[in-house]
Amino acid sequence: MNQRKNPFEYEGANNLPDEDIIDFYIEDYNFSRFIQSKKNIFLLGERGSGKTMTLLYNSFKIQYKKSYRNSIPVDFSKIGIHIPCKNPLFYKPEYLLLDDEFKRSVVGEHYLTLTIVNAIVETLENIPEIIKHIKNKDFLYKDIEYILGIELNREYQNYFTAIKKYIQKEIIETQKYINNYGNSEFYNNTMSFASLAIPFIEVIKQIDILANSHFLLMVDDAQDMNLYQIKSLNSWIAYRNQSHFSFKVATTKVNRPLSITSTGGSIFEGHDYLSIDMEKPYQKKGSDFYEMATNIIAKRLENIGISPTPEEFFPENKDFTKAMLKAEEKVKEEALKRYPNIDEEGNTKKINDYVYKYKRAEYYRSRAKKANLPPYSGFSMIVDISTGVIRNLLDPCYWMYDAQLSSQKDLINSIPPHIQDEIIINRSKNLWERMRNLDKQIENCDTQQAKCIYQLFDNLMILFKRRLLEHKSEPRAIVFSISLMKQEDIYVKLTELLDIARKAQLLYTRIGNAKDLGKQEKYYVPNRLLFPSRGLDPHGQYSRVSLKVTDLWNAAINNALIPFSDTDKEEEIVQKSLFDNNYE
Repeated sequence: MNQRKNPFEYEGANNLPDEDIIDFYIEDYNFSRFIQSKKNIFLLGERGSGKTMTLLYNSFKIQYKKSYRNSIPVDFSKIGIHIPCKNPLFYKPEYLLLDDEFKRSVVGEHYLTLTIVNAIVETLENIPEIIKHIKNKDFLYKDIEYILGIELNREYQNYFTAIKKYIQKEIIETQKYINNYGNSEFYNNTMSFASLAIPFIEVIKQIDILANSHFLLMVDDAQDMNLYQIKSLNSWIAYRNQSHFSFKVATTKVNRPLSITSTGGSIFEGHDYLSIDMEKPYQKKGSDFYEMATNIIAKRLENIGISPTPEEFFPENKDFTKAMLKAEEKVKEEALKRYPNIDEEGNTKKINDYVYKYKRAEYYRSRAKKANLPPYSGFSMIVDISTGVIRNLLDPCYWMYDAQLSSQKDLINSIPPHIQDEIIINRSKNLWERMRNLDKQIENCDTQQAKCIYQLFDNLMILFKRRLLEHKSEPRAIVFSISLMKQEDIYVKLTELLDIARKAQLLYTRIGNAKDLGKQEKYYVPNRLLFPSRGLDPHGQYSRVSLKVTDLWNAAINNALIPFSDTDKEEEIVQKSLFDNNYE
């Protein structure tokens, strides 16, 4: 195998060859069973969380190739159609030439419908089994021609190619008409989902091999659609008959599309669709994300002929391991003094909880004040700094492998801890530097906002450092929720800053149980790659700090320290996942 090829390349999934998607993707049964279901599904997560990769892997194009590679029968019961919104049709501004809201809406749906049907025909036109089962091509031509009142070019022997050419012609005609006539005229041949997509699906289901097929219409990057297209999509999601098709919609959490339909109604979670959060809240050993990360890295190493496990390939610094064991012994001694009657009911758990809370904190507290940054290495550390996002997992691995490749000519069986540490610190510093220049990277972020975001995060790190060194109850809490949100004017301004930080992937959101019984609240998770260059522990613990909206705003605007008390009590984070429920 070629070890000169970096196995941790993480280019956008849309740019990966089909074979790489099959080779790299780690199938998650939970995700797959929902995507392959007949339910409408929203995949939620910021860039790099695996939304596109998941849709592509479940697309019929990839599943067809995978079946042939593995010499198993092709399953035609589910036909996944990948519909990328990063597509010229989704950015076409011609509708803006129209001065009427209704006309704009009609043209927006027209372009969106043509895009969906085009994606279907491009998926099916080169599948030999389908072409072989078209026994009466003339009937298919006549059927769709009669329904649409059009005439297809019979010179195209492939029925799907003929449909594709018709769609391409319609796109050009629409553009010419709107450009030529502007606001005074309207293109009367516009198509809707009901007048083109649904009839077309019903027609092709007359092909024997597609008779029982369910079409999974996978709309990717839905946040990039215009308002009219979003309303149209929501209207289709609200469509009650899902026997022939369903929608799988991938979108970021920031700028997530509205839930309003074209008629002014709304779609509701649980009623019209289900949501899957692609970002994992927990990264510790034994968590779902840790297991997924292990499988992802192991498969990529295997693809280039490297046999060690991820833990062996990314070993931990031995001095760090020894120091952590020493800290654990010291903390356990303290725990035994606190709870001497170890045989008493509950005391063993109390001792274990005490060691869990304070072991890592003891290591950081015992370091000399003027000591260099602690070492950052080991596979578990790499998983921690990923913050539960796959691209964040692959990024440091890529640079570590590249650095080792530059200095080692023979086979690479592991990445030395000092290389890992150097890359993690450098990537951390780069992230802080990028934060200083958000106004040059994030749309609608000005220089003042970039400065405020930097000051906010700077003060958050100071707060977390003080907790790590001084807090008596929850020293390793590194996420926060916002309290006293009734001060609405300040909260709105703060949210604007937080949303920019989320767009820049400096900050992530999760949902957890609130102190009020039965309620849930949003909490914020800083990108853990920010922590190493500040000497903090990215591992953290599962509790959160409740911070006043006024204190956060003051930290951002005035660069003021966030008030700190060493005795505040934090609640443990409990998050219920979609998969804790018994959905069919």
